[in-house]
Amino acid sequence: MTMNYCMTLLGALALLPSACGPEAATTTDSATDTTSPTTGPVDTSTGEAPTTSGVDSTGVDTTGTDTTGVDTTTGGECLEFHTNVWPDTEAVVQFTCGLDAELCPSDPDAVLFKFEAGPEWDDTATTDDLARVHCVLEALRDRQPGQVKYVLFWPVLGPDTGSLEIVGDFVISRRETINDFNYDYSEAGLVLEPSQMFADCRAANTATAAWQCLRPYINIDIEEHKAQECVTAPLVCE
Repeated sequence: MTMNYCMTLLGALALLPSACGPEAATTTDSATDTTSPTTGPVDTSTGEAPTTSGVDSTGVDTTGTDTTGVDTTTGGECLEFHTNVWPDTEAVVQFTCGLDAELCPSDPDAVLFKFEAGPEWDDTATTDDLARVHCVLEALRDRQPGQVKYVLFWPVLGPDTGSLEIVGDFVISRRETINDFNYDYSEAGLVLEPSQMFADCRAANTATAAWQCLRPYINIDIEEHKAQECVTAPLVCE
């Protein structure tokens, strides 16, 4: 045999095991393979009715917020709420420390302030009960725990009512307005100004001076209250 022929024959013999041997297995045992992704449907039913994505039972948009086992408000966010959706019966309070003692009570029909245009626009105000206005300023000055309920009077086609729940150095403000067929409800937790400010307003002895001090805590549904430092979640009652 020639050298070339021998080399060719040896090369062919060397290839025989790979060409004729068993092929590598290509299937996996599903009982032991823990890396293969699940391709079948996953049963996530809990027997409960599905909830609307991004909206909780109060109508608050919670999109992007993990609400599992926690309140809809998250740490660091201002305690504030606003809606113009009519409630079934009455407005549902969102934030409270449960301080229900009524401060500075008066006739239910008595108004705290009167305006020619409205609290969103008027810098001046009048009142039929200046002594009660003084009482409100004193309660805020002294951080007296409890709630002041108020009524505002202006050319509105419906009631304008609210409350101030005093909790230590902050207040939870609420306001509900019905103007013709338009409904508006707001809440906000706001840090109170130093006591001396309310004392100075009390000493001024006028409804307008009192209104200037109380305005940021009443006009909570507009940008005006943003000038006040807000209370952040979670709510801590003192």
